[in-house]
Amino acid sequence: MIAVDQAPLEDRIAALPGVECLRRDAFTLKPEDIGPVDWLFCDLACYPPRLYDWIEKWIASGLCRKFVCTIKMQGTVGTGNVDFETPKRFARIPESMLVHLYHNKHELTWMFCG
Repeated sequence: MIAVDQAPLEDRIAALPGVECLRRDAFTLKPEDIGPVDWLFCDLACYPPRLYDWIEKWIASGLCRKFVCTIKMQGTVGTGNVDFETPKRFARIPESMLVHLYHNKHELTWMFCG
């Protein structure tokens, strides 16, 4: 398992066999920097369009075919400042699913097994 975060992993997690941590900004990471991975789990705090662009690069690379990503929604419904278009872009990716999980107040979860 490779964890990518600017913060350190908890010591007991970092000490587990097979765990590697790259302390850096995930958005500077290109798929070819890592190579093939079975799954990509993403819970980055970012604007949805930035996440979409980053995930699009991973899909295009062919180096990962299974994703679970949290889309952090911003703004207030009814004010016109909520980005509903980016989640629709995620939902249009074939073989993917966009869900609002019970405990996620302002987040959507996008899953892809292409």
